[in-house]
Amino acid sequence: MAKIGLNNFRYAVATIDETTGAISYGTVKKPGKAVSFSFEPTNSDAKLYADDSLAESDNRVTGGTCTMGIDRLDAQTMAEVLGHDYDNSTQEVVSNVNDIAPYIGVGRIVRVMQDGVQYFRATFLAQCKFSEPSSSDNTMGESVEFSTYELSGAVVVPADGNWRREKLFTSQADAISYLEGLFNPSISA
Repeated sequence: MAKIGLNNFRYAVATIDETTGAISYGTVKKPGKAVSFSFEPTNSDAKLYADDSLAESDNRVTGGTCTMGIDRLDAQTMAEVLGHDYDNSTQEVVSNVNDIAPYIGVGRIVRVMQDGVQYFRATFLAQCKFSEPSSSDNTMGESVEFSTYELSGAVVVPADGNWRREKLFTSQADAISYLEGLFNPSISA
């Protein structure tokens, strides 16, 4: 299955029940247009040797890092995703050393092709926490070069163990509907 596109990022702030670990999400939002996305899993790699050979092994996902490239730096979205204060009247973001980024759910649509047929794969990461992005700016030279914004964060395995959900669709509208429904389990069940 060849990947031929990326679009429709979605996110929502997560609230995690301290007793049960159940996750609920706030309003589903779009942080900007999708430019890039990467996920690097962290795997356990436990091995038990017995009688001079490998007897048992465990190689499960224990978390990871995701990086989301977007086309714009929307102040209100960045403040929400990074736990900063945003003043609606002045449109100012205030970043404090004591700010704590919330957990968020993150989703995307990947356009794929198999045997000449186009599909749309909706992928959802249940619990991520983004960190402050690095910043690098350049002066404009003889030719214009576009640059974009990247947010990187930790992917955490939730209490129920379901850290990712994916489903393939023949319609982009169906993929988006599924993805947005994952933020509200009663809709996506």
